[in-house]
Amino acid sequence: MMDDIPQQNLLLKRDDVTLSGRLLSSMRDAILDGVLEPGQHLSERALCDMFGVSRSLVREAIKALAAEDLITHVPHKGPMVTRLDRKSAQDLYRVRGAVEGLACAEFTANATPEEFHELEAITARMAELVAEGAPEQALVAAKNDFYRCLFAGAQNQPLEKVLNQLNNRVVLLRRRSLSQEGRLPRMLSEIQDIVAAIIRRDAKAARRLAEVHVASAARAADQSFLDMNTNT
Repeated sequence: MMDDIPQQNLLLKRDDVTLSGRLLSSMRDAILDGVLEPGQHLSERALCDMFGVSRSLVREAIKALAAEDLITHVPHKGPMVTRLDRKSAQDLYRVRGAVEGLACAEFTANATPEEFHELEAITARMAELVAEGAPEQALVAAKNDFYRCLFAGAQNQPLEKVLNQLNNRVVLLRRRSLSQEGRLPRMLSEIQDIVAAIIRRDAKAARRLAEVHVASAARAADQSFLDMNTNT
């Protein structure tokens, strides 16, 4: 139903020749930022009103986001924002652990001095946000910046492509894992350990610590599923 879509004005400029691409980016951001929530049914008409575009462009964007596994087509109901179940989350984190460990090793070997500095700066900003008790959205955004820098600095295009798609799906779970009691300080400590290994050019340790970090995040996300089942 149309009422399922938040009444937000995200109208796009019509003079932009890349309107289709901008719509895709904006819809993706709306999902990753939680404006469009997991499990939410998506009305084409409501999305047209939300972004100020034609139905054909909305259908094209829905198709592209379905290919990224951010939207799921439900029989007899239509498209909805993907809601990952416990088994899907477990599988996703196992894959993420392997490729993120590789990304840290590749970053250690290939990143520029500027990218090393940027990764340190983002990590310092994350520490400030945790200390300040910043809103969850700010922490998720900072961690997304961390991964953007990490993936780019790895200088491995096939790996970056895989990681970006994985990370978009992990964002759907990141709020769940970060909301677990005690997870924030552990997450920060894990990230700081990874970056310390990268800075001292220890690719083997960076890879191992990245795998440890993802395993820890996986346990937190898994616990959130168990808590949800207990409370329902």
